[in-house]
Amino acid sequence: MATTIAVQVTSQGLLIPRAALGDWYTKELEAVWEKRKIVIRPRSIPADVRSQVRQALRAAGILYEPRWETPTPVSPEERALLAKKLAQGQPLSEIIIAEREDRA
Repeated sequence: MATTIAVQVTSQGLLIPRAALGDWYTKELEAVWEKRKIVIRPRSIPADVRSQVRQALRAAGILYEPRWETPTPVSPEERALLAKKLAQGQPLSEIIIAEREDRA
């Protein structure tokens, strides 16, 4: 979600109204340059915090390891062949629209 904010450029730097940041101003923020724009976002969560969150989720039974085997990697050639094979027929969006026409 992108939001455009009116800012002021002064000799002190870029001034952003606190109200425009909502509750983000209480968190640590980072400014990142991206293709002719500046993105202001919360700092990344450190890895140790992320692992603590995962441990808490596992303890609560919300996060678990899947009980199926990891699929074997597919070569780019096989992937291209499958993509070509599965691209036959109607686009999925058209199939969904056709199924929903009788409900309208």
